[in-house]
Parts: sequence; structure tokens; C-alpha cells
Amino acid sequence: MLTTRVPRVLIVDDDPVLLQSLGDMLAYRLRPAVVAVHASSDDAAAKVRHGKYDVVVCDFKMPRLDGIEVIRQIKTANPNQAVILMTGCIEDNIEAKAHEYGANAILRKPLDRDELLTVIQSLVEVSYRNDDRWQNKPTG
Repeated sequence: MLTTRVPRVLIVDDDPVLLQSLGDMLAYRLRPAVVAVHASSDDAAAKVRHGKYDVVVCDFKMPRLDGIEVIRQIKTANPNQAVILMTGCIEDNIEAKAHEYGANAILRKPLDRDELLTVIQSLVEVSYRNDDRWQNKPTG
């Protein structure tokens, strides 16, 4: 049985150019989709609490809270939330720590946008399979 599914993605990054371009690209390539952008790491977990997102894409290097802390806070707010960490850093401990705190994927910058899209689509499918709201609901 088919369902009507609109992917919901939250992007958290302090770089306004990347935030805008990534948001626009995902909105276009995932259409129909809801792509929210957020420029502050401070209250990203609150955004997750107040909005239902299939996937959160978060940068590692941000002022105040880094991506690892954002992941920790998001997973505390919603342990089932899918999270992708983006990073330009090459330190192995970042990857290990991100996985330890619950990141579903770590993608290196500069981003391969096709890879990002594939990972998001995969996590969205998992989100829908695990979400009761989408079970056995006919389309339109």
C-alpha cells in the first residue's frame, strides 16, 4: 500500500551560504519535502522537540556548541532521531565520538551532494518504516 510521505529535514549549520545552498538543493531534489534551516547550534535540540524531522543534518564545527554536543542533546530529546554529521575535520576521534553519541552517518566536507541525498533518502525510509503514522495509510 502506498503512502503519501513528505520528507522533513532540518539542517543545522552556522555558514549562511552552505545553509542556503544545501537547503535549496535538498528542497529541490527531495521534492516534495519540508527542509528547515537553522543557523544556531544553541537550540537545535529544541527545534527537534518542537518539529517532527525525519533527518537532522548537522555541521561539526560551529560556535558555542560543536556538532557532537548537538547530537548528544538531540538524542537526549529524541533517541530515535536520525542525525547526519558533516565535517571538514579529519580527526578519527570525531567520527568515533559522533557514532558513540548516536550519529547515523558522518559525511566529509566538501560534501558529495549525491551521497548526502542517498543517505538522507535511506534514513527517511527507515524513519517512515518506524513511524506508526505511516503504517497502512492509503494515498490520497
